[in-house]
Parts: sequence; C-alpha cells; structure tokens
Amino acid sequence: MYVCCTRDPKWKTNETHIKLLPRQHGDLTISYDVLQAYPNNYLAQVTMENHHPLSRLDNWNLSWEWMRGEFIYSTKGAYTLVKDPTACIYGQAADYYESLDFSKVMSCQKRPTLVDLPPERKQDRELGNIPYCCKNGTLLPPNMDPSLSKAVFQLQVYKLPPDLNRTALNPPYKWEISGVINPHYKCGAPIRVAPAEFPDPSGLTSESIALASWQ
Repeated sequence: MYVCCTRDPKWKTNETHIKLLPRQHGDLTISYDVLQAYPNNYLAQVTMENHHPLSRLDNWNLSWEWMRGEFIYSTKGAYTLVKDPTACIYGQAADYYESLDFSKVMSCQKRPTLVDLPPERKQDRELGNIPYCCKNGTLLPPNMDPSLSKAVFQLQVYKLPPDLNRTALNPPYKWEISGVINPHYKCGAPIRVAPAEFPDPSGLTSESIALASWQ
C-alpha cells in the first residue's frame, strides 16, 4: 500500500510575505517583541541592552508614541509615570470597550513614559517577577556587570478598530530614552526584524519564538 501526492494546481497561498531586516548595532538597542496576540490586545516585551564599553544610564525614562490609538492596560517589570484614564474615557476607547473598568488601566496617554521598578518590587506578583527588571533604572556597560546591562519589562496593549485581529500589530514610534549620567539617547525608527527567540517559560530546553519583533 502506498500513497502518491501531487500538487493541486488550483491551490493558492494566503501567506503575507513580510520583509525582515537584519538587526542593527548601537550603543543602546531596544527590542519590541510581541509574545501573545488576541483580536483586540497583545502582550509585548521590551528589552533594552547597553553595548557601550563605558557609558552607563541611571534612572532611565523610556517614552514612545502610539500611532493607532493603543493604550497600556497593565505592565510587569516597569510602570508608567502617569496613570490617567481620561484620554480613554473621553475618547474612542470608551465607545468600543464599554464594559472595561478604566480605573485599572495603566496609561491612556498617547506618549507614555515608563520607568524601572525598585529592587524591593522584584518579587512582586503583580508588577515584578520579570528577569532583568527592578534595578532602579540602572544600565551599566556589559564589561562592568553583564547582569546590569539589560532591562526587560512587559505590557498588555489594547487596540482599537480597525485593528481588531491577531495579525494587526503595529509598534510604537518616536522612541526616546533619558537618564541621569547620560541624559539623552537619540533612537532610530523601529524596524521589523526576525522574531526573537526566548527560553521556554516551562523550563524545558525548547525555544519560544515571538510572534513579531521590532528593533
């Protein structure tokens, strides 16, 4: 018994080919990786890495601008400087998410500013428990301390119409990061890169692949 398979000449692929660019090198790189996606929201992870042999950044403040009306529902590993639901309540978000309790929303600002958590919140079940978080915003050169040269946090992002499907993923733009020692970094526009790979959260030796990645 055997099976012979031939290609169906009428079959057409629905795949969307996305041009992925090579990862760039800089004094400080920031990655925006989508880990989970749902029709109206997604989970993203932001990773900042200091590659400069001398420069350090203390008490970093990271900001960007949403381009599609998104808002931050919750965060882990960092928090927003301003928690204000006004823009959601008096905007399009309240019309679509009528039953959502906006008092629990982390930020509705078009340009939010996020900061690191203090070390005592590292094991916090609600805000902490993220590797490389909770260092009071310290990013040291890797030759000084590799464990302090990286910062990571996660955020749950809610979307608005017409982006209500799993594949409608748009990164924020106009990134800026500032601190105490090195006051300001100039960031380039985000570029789509190959999906990042992470150790499987279950502890197995397999790798988990991000749904989409920008740098």
